[in-house]
This record gives sequence, C-alpha cells and structure tokens, in this order.
Amino acid sequence: MRKSVVAAMLASLALISVPGAVLAHTKLVSSTPAANATVPAANARSINLVFNEKVIASTLKVELVMTGMPGMKDHAPMTVPFSSMMAKDGKSIMLMPKRALAAGTYQVSWSAAGADTHRMGSQFSFTVR
Repeated sequence: MRKSVVAAMLASLALISVPGAVLAHTKLVSSTPAANATVPAANARSINLVFNEKVIASTLKVELVMTGMPGMKDHAPMTVPFSSMMAKDGKSIMLMPKRALAAGTYQVSWSAAGADTHRMGSQFSFTVR
C-alpha cells in the first residue's frame, strides 16, 4: 500500500513539473477580419491569423471559402485561391486572395500543430459588404 502511495505522489510531481508550453495546444487568438465581423471590401484585401504559439509550418493548412453571395440563396461554397506569408516569429500568417473579395460571406478553416505536435483547428466566418 505504501509503495502505491509513493508511486502516485511521484506521478503527480512529474505532471506538475512538466512545463505549461508542452501541454498547450495551438489556438487562434485573433484574426483580421475578426470572426463574425462585417467589413468593407477595401478592408478585406488580406486575412491575418495570429496564434498563441509558433506553429510548425509544414502542419499549417488553411482554406478560404466563399459561402454566400447577396441575392443568391443557393450559392454553392467556392474555394478562394490565395497566396500566404508566414511571419518570422511563426505565430501569424497573412492570406492574400488572388482577386479582391466580392461582397458575400466567407469561412476560414485552419489546422496546425505547435510544439506539442498535436494538430488543432477551427473555423470562423466574416462578411464582406
């Protein structure tokens, strides 16, 4: 019985001593345009994503899709081509659409892994008027 108590205490100490960064997962902390924002077309020339930690570039996947267009009820989702540029700190990426974004709704989906190598992801939408 005493051995199992000691083993449990050692396991607890080991967990407490693991640095927080190793236990953290990659999260999107901000975006421009922001989630659920409505922006004029002039302000939608690029989309910026900022993460809580440096992401492993080879694991980063981003998709930009137009999900709705004014006056078109049954608008099929359309993938929007873009080029991208990762910041030197590895914590942010800028998406530059090949063409100006037309009025409509857009969804950005991303997935990436950071230091812990666990792939995380989410999505958000914004509207261009």
